[in-house]
Amino acid sequence: MIWIVAYISSVLGAFLTIVAMTVIRHEERHNVGRLGWLGLVLLSPPIGLVLFLWLGGRKISAEHSQRKLVDLPAAADGSDRSRSGLERMLEKRGLRSPTVGNQVRLLHRTTDVLDAYLELIDEAKEVLYVMTFIMDERKSTQRIVERLCARAREGVQVRLLCDGFGSFLMSDEQLEQIREAGGRAMRFKPMSQLSRLAYLNFRNHRKLAVADGRRAILGGANLVEEELDINEDDESWVDMSILIEGPAAAQLQAVFCSDWNFVAEEELPPVDYECPNPPKHPENTRMTVMPIGPDGPEEILEDFWNYAINRAEERVWICTPYFVPTAQSMRCLESACRRGIDVRILVPDDSDLAPVDYARIDYMDDLQYLGAKLYRYQDSMVHAKLGIVDDFTAVVGSANFDVRSFFLNYELSVVIHDQPTIQKFSDWYESLLPNCELGLPEHTAWRSTLGLCARLFASEL
Repeated sequence: MIWIVAYISSVLGAFLTIVAMTVIRHEERHNVGRLGWLGLVLLSPPIGLVLFLWLGGRKISAEHSQRKLVDLPAAADGSDRSRSGLERMLEKRGLRSPTVGNQVRLLHRTTDVLDAYLELIDEAKEVLYVMTFIMDERKSTQRIVERLCARAREGVQVRLLCDGFGSFLMSDEQLEQIREAGGRAMRFKPMSQLSRLAYLNFRNHRKLAVADGRRAILGGANLVEEELDINEDDESWVDMSILIEGPAAAQLQAVFCSDWNFVAEEELPPVDYECPNPPKHPENTRMTVMPIGPDGPEEILEDFWNYAINRAEERVWICTPYFVPTAQSMRCLESACRRGIDVRILVPDDSDLAPVDYARIDYMDDLQYLGAKLYRYQDSMVHAKLGIVDDFTAVVGSANFDVRSFFLNYELSVVIHDQPTIQKFSDWYESLLPNCELGLPEHTAWRSTLGLCARLFASEL
């Protein structure tokens, strides 16, 4: 009898393994976590299959898959014509051609970000929209909330949207303050304690504040004390946001309205006034607004990076807190190293997600072997998301250089096309290097083992 049970169990296990591996291969078009899930399935087919169907992969619910591309308004004169191959590629993929006449100010100090938020709120005349992934309840955020409430009482249309996963631990107190003042505040796809782990994908990782479709703040900074610290102490993070004034702000407002209309029982209208390009000036910036996720062109971030890296002639500089590249982008970086391109990757020495730090080891080791320069920032957490390729493009926003930002999150970035603004980002990047250690830390068997294990599930981190 025991032999019959053993035989049936082995046949059933083999059948479940085949089913599970087939499902994973069918679902995972981009190898997002495929190796790790296959390993788990081989160890325990029933458990591995159930966990994959619950947590794994790039599963996208019908409500997300049915979202249309954000309808970004063009500038009043029809925007500027695309000039480079990169600009034409982005336009062919469904983005607007670049807007011109934007004024851009870099916000790389936490005090600058807080001051810019308060200034933006105070100067809004009609509408004021704020979107963030994480929101805390400490002093700096409370100052922003109080200002939003004051403007709502004055009749400004105030809307605040925070992600249901990123702000899961925040109470509803601040949201209620805005509601009681006459504004509206919501969580993007809120979740219960039971559902929290089941809906890790397609979270709204965007960070944006926009006033009247004319001025906007975009970047990596959440509404948390470490990124809005008034005193800028040792706990402050290094981040990069930008203040934009010009026609691109109207497009960014359209992104907020699309997200708000997706989750709220309210239809925010599009920008209902013309947004002319300001007169051309040497300091004005050409930029393309790039929504990433189900409401943007499919795989647009990977297409951007692969195109830009493959056409690099001098440099590819990347600053990211989490470096977990896709297979294609990794091959592009390796090819750039072999061509003699100045490839630099700047990451925090210790990020706020230790498993991701281990997951990056093998990738960075491979690039270092090929000649890339790897910088580990020592003083604090680096949360900036910035890429610079030669002098022809830079990208800044909420998207990390990792699988989750490429395929599994809602992100929002802008692509810069003019050399003077790119130079400002380059200067800031180089200002970080004196506080960095060059190269990977010393290899140990323990670090290598943890790195291998973390890399199996890197896309799920």
